Amino acid sequence: MYDQYLHAYQRLSLQTAGIMMGLILILIHIIPLLAPKASMQWLTAAHKNVLLGRVTLGMAMGWFMLLLIDSNWNPLSIELYVFEPMRGALILLCPVIWFVLSTMVKENLFPRALGLLILLAVNVPLTAAFLKDPMTRLLIPIYCYPILTAAMFWVAKPYLFRDWMNWLAARPALIRYGSIAGVAYGALILAFALISW
Repeated sequence: MYDQYLHAYQRLSLQTAGIMMGLILILIHIIPLLAPKASMQWLTAAHKNVLLGRVTLGMAMGWFMLLLIDSNWNPLSIELYVFEPMRGALILLCPVIWFVLSTMVKENLFPRALGLLILLAVNVPLTAAFLKDPMTRLLIPIYCYPILTAAMFWVAKPYLFRDWMNWLAARPALIRYGSIAGVAYGALILAFALISW
């Protein structure tokens, strides 16, 4: 009975969230291990890729619109409480914001859009793991909060993404060890999700 009042993220089981997060971490960290040079060339040039920025921003705005659309078919709809009268205006603003940013803020558009998408994405495992047993669920926020912090910097100061990627590109050993650590952390979350969550 109580479940009907929960958001879709809250109804998501810790196991499902852990499996999803573990697989995503393994995937995004194994690519630099398999193709380190190509990965770093792509990351150091990504901040200039306007098309990629538009697509990523479109994904973020589409996700945000799904959170705003209040309908029986939409399990992602969120409560706006005192801002409820603004729901329609906010939905209409999403494509307008996408258009304005895509056409007038082309410089460093991808880091801004990636930051927005990450802010939306980390909310899924964090909400699914909130106040649940066992304590090993803390593996999720331990990883998510630093990523969330970096994403906020990329939205507000997107040139930092460029600077950080250039700094990383000059340290191939750090990329290799960081990728190994990322794969191992993803595998650890996946193992806990499959065995005990």
